[in-house]
Amino acid sequence: MHLDPRGYNFAMNYDLKQPRLSCFCLAFMILLFLKYVPDCKAVGECADVIQMSSGRHLFLDDQLIDSEMTEHVKRQFNPPHALRRVLRPEKSWEALGFIFYCSVVDHDGTAMLYYGAYDGEKQKHFCLATSKDGLTWKRPELKLSDYQGSKLNNIFPFEAVEVGVFLDSHAPAEKRFRLLHNRHWPDPARAGVYLSSSADGIHWQQSDIRLLPRVPDSQPSACWDPKTQEYAVYLRAWDPKRSIGRVAVKDIEVPWPYDESVSPLHVWGKKKVATISRELPIVMRPDDSDPENVQLYTSNVFRYPWAENAYLAFPAAYFLCRGTQLKDRALNGNDGTFDVQLAVSHDGIHWDRQRQAWIQPDYLDGVQLQLVSMGTGMIRRGRELHQYFVGWPHTHGRPVVWDRDLINRKEWLKRDRGGIYCATSRLDGFVSMDAGNLPGTLTTNPLVVTGSQLKLNIDVAGTGIATVAILDDAGNPIPGFAVADCEAIHADSVDFPVKWNGGHELKELAGKSIRLQFRMRNTKLYAIEFTE
Repeated sequence: MHLDPRGYNFAMNYDLKQPRLSCFCLAFMILLFLKYVPDCKAVGECADVIQMSSGRHLFLDDQLIDSEMTEHVKRQFNPPHALRRVLRPEKSWEALGFIFYCSVVDHDGTAMLYYGAYDGEKQKHFCLATSKDGLTWKRPELKLSDYQGSKLNNIFPFEAVEVGVFLDSHAPAEKRFRLLHNRHWPDPARAGVYLSSSADGIHWQQSDIRLLPRVPDSQPSACWDPKTQEYAVYLRAWDPKRSIGRVAVKDIEVPWPYDESVSPLHVWGKKKVATISRELPIVMRPDDSDPENVQLYTSNVFRYPWAENAYLAFPAAYFLCRGTQLKDRALNGNDGTFDVQLAVSHDGIHWDRQRQAWIQPDYLDGVQLQLVSMGTGMIRRGRELHQYFVGWPHTHGRPVVWDRDLINRKEWLKRDRGGIYCATSRLDGFVSMDAGNLPGTLTTNPLVVTGSQLKLNIDVAGTGIATVAILDDAGNPIPGFAVADCEAIHADSVDFPVKWNGGHELKELAGKSIRLQFRMRNTKLYAIEFTE
């Protein structure tokens, strides 16, 4: 029996001994149905009508699109257009480089980047960097933690390396910053996932309530969903490979529900705390579209704040050095490389994961990276989005080598050890609906809108052009809103206002079921937005 993440049992049982309808009766019923049920496409009355709220709507999937009325348009995957190193391991407490987890939040115009670092003795430190523009970063002197006799550093006074930080819009001001992290490893009586809270993101109050008596051994992700009025938390799980589990809770401060009937998975031995296997619903896992040796190391899920019903995830796909062709490259039994993928969802439960890399370990800023791991969150600056990832010039298993080989550790202190990198994308630019030189048509499913203005996030190239028509359910142009009435679009804008000749406005059609039809050439359409 397989439980859907929402708890429904989709394993249907058929009793083969039950009587069946004869073929004649079944055929008669089908003919009767076809005779008396109207053609939905012809009359436009049976198709599901999408109630459109104000705000941006992305083309993450085909939910908005009528495929039968769309041609010569394709969905295009758009990786970041700029990658740059913004933080190098320059301090003594960062001597061996950054740990591959980080989080970014944007608070009152200041970006706050939380990251982990190894010092020269491989001790771990939890640190903060701040920035206004998201590109130039400073290490504030927090004066909270003593390091080698000085508090003039950016180190927090507690270890929180496998950590996810997020802004909680549902919490009171004194708890606006939330920090989920693993504590007390490997003690089975105390180890697990814990929560800390803060008003300013600097001074933290640690809760002693164990939220989950398992250690995910990876970075957690969490966000508040105002639509469901729940917190969605994503954690590393094993099913049986590294996968992503999810738990939804009304109150993030009290112990979370999990399936206690599942036998604990003791990957570190029976005397140490267990990790998560199937105690939580699995919402993302390796499947037949992945190579056999690929697993999902992190989740990095968040609710995209600049559009409606959009969840994004940037999991690290772990390519293990296993099998006859790769095993000789492995430094140990847990070695390999990461790249970052993109997954999209409307509800945070059902995901479509791209196998093409969102970010891959390339040659960047003079160093060949071997591992890239995306941090949680992103910030917006104007029409651009910034994400942050840790890049290593070595594979996953190297830090374990440093535990036993001090000569190798000292050798790495002399090398370029990568850093934290910024990945810059266009606002809403994760995927787009593209038409090339051959003119294309994109038609939406029936929509009901309440706004008075249609705006587009669109890029019409030098030889391109785009127009928008408004149709009725049956696909007929509404007078005043036909293609010929639309002012031609020839712009690169994240909020282009569509206009029709004769002063016609979208508010004339408020409450009515309509379709939008885009005629495009050499155009990328990223999002539509209905505004008042």
